[in-house]
Amino acid sequence: MTFWIAVVAGGVLTYLTRSIPLAMTLRGTAPAAARRYLDALPIAIIAALAGAGTAVPDGGPTGGAEVGAVIVAVAIGAWRRNLLFAVIAGVVNVAALRALGL
Repeated sequence: MTFWIAVVAGGVLTYLTRSIPLAMTLRGTAPAAARRYLDALPIAIIAALAGAGTAVPDGGPTGGAEVGAVIVAVAIGAWRRNLLFAVIAGVVNVAALRALGL
């Protein structure tokens, strides 16, 4: 029984999180706070997924090249305000750290 409750609740929540932003933008203008939220949502989702995959891949925490690359990518992203440049810097950093054996 609890399995089906979880399935239905997951379906309802998934539907709401996908349909509410669409409904807000179809009407025309959304409030400024909602617009900022909707603009930041894709980056927040990617950060959450990448952060979990970087910090705890395969169920165990890592302390190697990935964490160093994340720190560099976040610092460069905050400094330059350029997401592409931050991603490239992170990839180059993780490749260099792995080449050094870290």
